[in-house]
Amino acid sequence: MSMEKDKAGIVVPENVKVKSLYKAIMLLFYFSEEDRELGITELAEKSGLLKSSIYNMLSTYEACGLVKRNPFTNKYYLGVRVLELSNQFYRNNDLRQVVKPHMEQIANETGETVFLGVLNGTEVIYLDAAFPDSSTGGRNMTGLKAPLYCTGIGKAMLAFESEEKVDEVIRNGMEPFTENTIVDGEQLRKELALIRERGYATDNMEHEYGIKCVAMPIRNADGKVVASCSVTGPSLRFKCDKMVTLAAILKKHAELLKDRI
Repeated sequence: MSMEKDKAGIVVPENVKVKSLYKAIMLLFYFSEEDRELGITELAEKSGLLKSSIYNMLSTYEACGLVKRNPFTNKYYLGVRVLELSNQFYRNNDLRQVVKPHMEQIANETGETVFLGVLNGTEVIYLDAAFPDSSTGGRNMTGLKAPLYCTGIGKAMLAFESEEKVDEVIRNGMEPFTENTIVDGEQLRKELALIRERGYATDNMEHEYGIKCVAMPIRNADGKVVASCSVTGPSLRFKCDKMVTLAAILKKHAELLKDRI
């Protein structure tokens, strides 16, 4: 069972041994890009936990440096020790270390931004980004999450997941981000079949206006999809012929990576 949180609050999987610890850890995941600061009442409403329990958890986290309390709002935000843990993850992540040089080559060859993502429930979480040497700066999505159904990098993985996973994505609801977002379950299934047929996914301004991408699944030596890599840029530069060329470049590097992951 993979369920972690839903609208009813924190749901503890049956195989978890220390349920109170699970709830305490899951409390941290309510902090997000949209909710950078949260108070005890807000966390109680989201998690379904007692305010007294949340206060005790946050006090413990504060002592560990995992959260800080804003003295002006009495709300909490993630502390610097979270960044320390994140840094250790990136230093020890074999996938990222193996793929990064290829991402940099792709970025310089295409002149566009390259992202690496992995499956995270019904979302993709961005692990890394690479920018062309000529770039004066770009948007780094590292650590951010996005839906699987409306991102190229997400669909590239979802297409090779089980029917149960696709059903879960559809069942959770498909919010429209733009007029191009696929929000119908059957249409999504057809899109995923097309991805399996041609071997790569696209995002035609489905998640953000003005942004297109081409994404390729990354497989390990056993042929299992473990991540995906995308080339992303302004829609005006991503004409049909260029997207086919980008897919070929991504495929070349995905083949080179296959025996190394």
